[in-house]
Amino acid sequence: MIEYPEAISSLEFVCARFVFEFQEPFDLDLERMLRLRRDLRTTARRVLDATDDGSTAFTDLFDPPLATDPVALKRFQRPGPAFVLQPDPQQCRRLDCGDSMDLRVIFWGKGMTRLSHFARVLQMLGHKGLHSGEGHFELIEIFAENAAEEDVELWSFGQPLDALTPPLIPLAWHLDRKIGEDYSLLLEFVTPARLISHGRPLFTPAFDQLFPFVLRRVSSMIHAQFGVEFVDDPQRYKEISRTQVHEVENSLVWRDWRTLDGCAAHHDLGGVSGTLEIAGEGLREITWILRVGALMNLGKGASFGTGFYRIS
Repeated sequence: MIEYPEAISSLEFVCARFVFEFQEPFDLDLERMLRLRRDLRTTARRVLDATDDGSTAFTDLFDPPLATDPVALKRFQRPGPAFVLQPDPQQCRRLDCGDSMDLRVIFWGKGMTRLSHFARVLQMLGHKGLHSGEGHFELIEIFAENAAEEDVELWSFGQPLDALTPPLIPLAWHLDRKIGEDYSLLLEFVTPARLISHGRPLFTPAFDQLFPFVLRRVSSMIHAQFGVEFVDDPQRYKEISRTQVHEVENSLVWRDWRTLDGCAAHHDLGGVSGTLEIAGEGLREITWILRVGALMNLGKGASFGTGFYRIS
C-alpha cells in the first residue's frame, strides 16, 4: 500500500460543477476559457463588495494573505486563489442560444465555505458576457461530487442562492480510491502548463524538471489553505524523481497561441501540452503528490484553468 503523510488525512476539498445556459450564439474556444482571470476578479470585486462580508469573501476566494512566518514566505509560493478551474476542451464548440456547458471547479480551505459567493460572481459574469461583452449566459444548475464520485444537486435556477452546503471529499479517501500499486503513470495535459524557470519557459521539460513544479504547487497550496506543512525534506522527493523514476515516452511540446484579437501585445497563453509516460519504483513514494497536483493544476495561472492535467 502506498503511504502519504499523516497530515493529509485531515484535509478535505469540494469538487463542484457549474452549468451555464447560453442566451446567444457564441464561439467557445479554449483560449476564451483560459482568459477568465481578469473578468472574474473584476466581477467579484463588484459583487462581493456589495455584500455584508464582501471584503472577507473576496479575500477568502481570490487573495489569501501572505504567510507571516519569514521561513514560509521564502519556502512557499505566493498564495493563489482558494479555487481551481478545470475546463474541459471537449466542450469548446459553436454554441447556439439555449445550449449548455459546465465548468468543474475545485475548492480548498476557506473557499469551501464560499460556494454561494462564487456562484453569484458567475451569475454576474453571465450577465456581462463570458468574453468582451459576448457570450451571455445564465447559471442554471450547481452540482457537487461526493466521496463516491456521484453528483449531488445543490441548486437550480429559480431557487434562492443562499449558503450552499456541498459534500466534502476527504483527500485521503480520494487518494485511497485513486492510488494502486502504481509502477507506471500517464500524465495528460488537458490545458497548457506555463512553466517558468529562472525567468525562462521550459519548452520541453523532462519529468525531473516538471516534478518540482508539482511539489511546490501542492505544498504551497496546502500551506496557504490549511496551514499544514507536510514535506519535511523537499530535496528527498526531488531526488526520487531524478533517480527512481524514468520516462517511458515524453511527447510534451510547447504550444504558442496568438492573442484572440490578433494584436501585437503578447498576453499569450503558451504552455506545455501533450503526454508524459513515466515508470519506476519511485512512483510508490511520489504518486500521491502527482495525484493531489492533478486537483490543483500546474504553472502560471493554474487557478484559472491552465496546467490542468489528468493521470491514467
